[in-house]
Amino acid sequence: MEESQLHRCSDVSVIVVVRNGARFLAQALDSIFRQTCPPDQVIVVDGQSDDGTDCIALSWPDVLYVEQEILGLARARNLGLQHAHGEFIAFLDHDDLWMPDKLCIQIGFMRGHPEIAYTTTCFEWFVDLEHKTTIDPQDHRLSTPQTAPTPSALVARRTAFEQNGLFDQELTIACDSEWFARARRRGIANKTIPHILLRKRLHDANLSAHAARYRSEWLRVLHALPKGEAMQP
Repeated sequence: MEESQLHRCSDVSVIVVVRNGARFLAQALDSIFRQTCPPDQVIVVDGQSDDGTDCIALSWPDVLYVEQEILGLARARNLGLQHAHGEFIAFLDHDDLWMPDKLCIQIGFMRGHPEIAYTTTCFEWFVDLEHKTTIDPQDHRLSTPQTAPTPSALVARRTAFEQNGLFDQELTIACDSEWFARARRRGIANKTIPHILLRKRLHDANLSAHAARYRSEWLRVLHALPKGEAMQP
């Protein structure tokens, strides 16, 4: 679809966090700009990549490229938020893909429900067979739609971050889960859109290598809760 045929979402900012993601970034950006309602602002926060990620990001004229001086996932997301000017803010991890109508559906719902601070969507896993991987294409996760909150499925009003705060920079892996859990604990109004609008890529770098660290950080989050209080990641 030609750019002139698309209606831009002039009050939407999308933040893409990446570090050495050259092999996937172009596909992620393409899924953003091919939205039926493309965002007005796309920010790529690059965590000191040395694989040509910067060249890919800068090849898109409508991308705001931001270099991250101090590494960390939470810091990268928060840095993107500093540069975002939209009323609505969405995230896409560099190795994930959006369905073409993701923004249109989520933002359309939120415009009709002003009490909702943020929405997430269902998603599906997929294996990119063009890239070498040890993952079994028959993995049961590939055929099961998922509903767990994840930033790539999130569209939030700017006010959601004013209510709930930024991502916890003391956490390296569990900062996303902690943000969602904190929002639920505070009763911030949200809705899961019952459509698969996100495809999450399964590859070796995003699996078991980080599982132990995630569990350790999530236990730290749980231990910090007031006695008798519990929350799910």
